[in-house]
Amino acid sequence: MTDVAAELGRLTLFRELPAAALDQLAGHVFARRLARGQILFSEGEPTDHLFVVRSGRLRVVVSSPRGEELVLAVLTAGDALGEVSVLDGQPRSAGVDALETTELLAVPAADARRTLLENPAALMAVAVQLAGGMRRLTDSAADLVFLDLPRRLAKLLLAEAVGQPDGTAVCELSMSQTGVAARVGATRQSLNRALADLVRRTWITVDGMRVHIVDVAALRRFAES
Repeated sequence: MTDVAAELGRLTLFRELPAAALDQLAGHVFARRLARGQILFSEGEPTDHLFVVRSGRLRVVVSSPRGEELVLAVLTAGDALGEVSVLDGQPRSAGVDALETTELLAVPAADARRTLLENPAALMAVAVQLAGGMRRLTDSAADLVFLDLPRRLAKLLLAEAVGQPDGTAVCELSMSQTGVAARVGATRQSLNRALADLVRRTWITVDGMRVHIVDVAALRRFAES
């Protein structure tokens, strides 16, 4: 439990908790492991746990009645999910599944809620984290309305790219083209056309799910135009 308490204490969500509260909370926590593609929970399900990502990646997704998907976020180590449902007690507002093998810490919702209510500083940390999420969703909504697909794709590539010594950058998409399309609010076919357009402009090259950004400055100007 000491190791789990220390792990919780390193997270933004629980950083303000005193040691005694961390120890008490750790006593209710258990680990969970997901295989790639496994569903953590579905949209509309009752809320029973707050989850913290230890390793791996999860996607947060909403679906239309016709089965179309929009990816709201991709979560990595240190991210928490389920804060909203823990606070208001309402069903899950989105579904979550694993993009790769993922390890989680599961905190029972009732214990997380009680701990936060007893520690106002921690509750404020949750509010700040939720505000950050709201800002990201606002930016994403604005992009969907004001940017065409090639520019939304350019922004995604730049956001996830890793710079190289020669001034170029590499983006490992690490999911299917259908999954990437869901992140930018498009179909797979339209995503392929947008990728081909960026290749034609000689700004990127594509090798499977690896995108090599040849001209970072040009792609950034395009994304911001």
